[in-house]
Amino acid sequence: MTAPRPNYELLTLLQQFTVETDRYVDAVSGIHGLHRTDMSALAFMVQSARTGQKVTPGRLGEALNLSSPATTALVARLDRAGHVTRQRSDEDRRQVRLAMTDHARQVGSTLFSPLARHLGDALENYSAQERELAQRFLRDMIEATTAAREDIPPA
Repeated sequence: MTAPRPNYELLTLLQQFTVETDRYVDAVSGIHGLHRTDMSALAFMVQSARTGQKVTPGRLGEALNLSSPATTALVARLDRAGHVTRQRSDEDRRQVRLAMTDHARQVGSTLFSPLARHLGDALENYSAQERELAQRFLRDMIEATTAAREDIPPA
């Protein structure tokens, strides 16, 4: 029997964390009638806001790998639910920008506060140096996953 690779347990735990995170998102998304894609769209908008990037329907569709009609349906659904607004760009009136509403932020806070609290409590068990190492590890894993996605051969 071949001994497991040294990274096997760590990668398995990372996979389990991803699965549990997905289960959490699935559990909370139904509370407000949100689809998985809706949650992904709002998460993308939050991340874009953190980095100061504007979100257009085209950019959102590209980020979520959606067709133009699917993106239009997604934006309409989020708009009807009161999670986003569409605003014309001041620079180019033909371009539409999407903005999260206060309602979306409130719903997001309600849904994700328990997860944030539990993760925050778990992080308290680690020193600043250990947290820095974990951040570096996760950045590297995200970068590796992005690179792997680029290597997927076309169907």
